[in-house]
Amino acid sequence: MMMKFVIIQCVKAYHPELEKIFKAIKINAYSEMDVEGFMEQADGTTDFSNWFAASKNPYNYMVSFMFLADDKADKLLERINEFNNTVEGMSPMNAYIVGVEKFV
Repeated sequence: MMMKFVIIQCVKAYHPELEKIFKAIKINAYSEMDVEGFMEQADGTTDFSNWFAASKNPYNYMVSFMFLADDKADKLLERINEFNNTVEGMSPMNAYIVGVEKFV
């Protein structure tokens, strides 16, 4: 079975919704950490709208990560996408799937 490494970043205000998604699709094992993101716009023309910390002010986020089977990883991203489609604002949840080639 191919495993996927899934990384999710979300604003702390959305974290309870992420936990509901985990529970709904039976993700019981994951790790999390608090993240404070910063980024300064150096040239004044770059669009950082998709970056999680596009200003000098800190943004408080949670980063969750886990190893999942292919089908469960896909289902998780589908549910996060559904959630993002219901949210207005600049900081929806962001999720990434990274393939795991080998593990012991």
